[in-house]
Amino acid sequence: MLLLIKWLCAHLLGDFALQTTRIVQHKRRLKAGSGYLYLHCFIHGALIYVFTAEWEQWLAPVAVTVSHFFIDLWKLHRKDNAKNFLIDQGLHLLVLLLLWLQVTHSWNGVLPYLKDIWQNTPFWAVVMGYAAVIWPAAFLLGFATKRWRDQISDSRIHNGKGSLSEAGRWIGIFERVLVLTFIITNHYEGIGFLIAAKSILRFNDLKESDNRRETEYVLIGTLMSFSTSIFIGSVVAFLLQ
Repeated sequence: MLLLIKWLCAHLLGDFALQTTRIVQHKRRLKAGSGYLYLHCFIHGALIYVFTAEWEQWLAPVAVTVSHFFIDLWKLHRKDNAKNFLIDQGLHLLVLLLLWLQVTHSWNGVLPYLKDIWQNTPFWAVVMGYAAVIWPAAFLLGFATKRWRDQISDSRIHNGKGSLSEAGRWIGIFERVLVLTFIITNHYEGIGFLIAAKSILRFNDLKESDNRRETEYVLIGTLMSFSTSIFIGSVVAFLLQ
């Protein structure tokens, strides 16, 4: 596992710390004709070689260099967006994982490990908890607060005020994920910190807007969101015992 962590550190250094905006722009403009592309891939291979610290082990550095070239070349011909970024990073990490399994001769342990996870009750309890706070909870809270949301919508239009598209939905998802994480890791004080932080950020703006209905709506939504997360988190924590 230490070797895999070292390789991940090498990847982060090579792909982010040692790659400037100028290098990225040059690669995007010239693609395979950019010398920076070849230098970037060589640096990745060199970092893997140094971090491995087994000088007779050359398979992984060469494989990383070659695979990194083709993955980056594929990305350079795609739009620069979040989707392609995640695919690019996912492919790089997959290569490192496969090479790690090969170098450490750990292939025989893959199937037993996956079988253990598949039959692991705590793992599935945690997955169920996060799935519940992300999707069903969002729909439930959306239905529960619909009548109040409709009341403040007219007020926002009348006052010429609005918010980012689906911003409230994503704020709710992240806050429920954080609450569940705090409960699972037995850090309940984090919930109080989260409530205080949200109160400072949200209610100060609402106070300045002098809109009581919107203030009450945010308060109701927040309490519902936290209550739902705490309930689901309590169930997950019980299953983990």
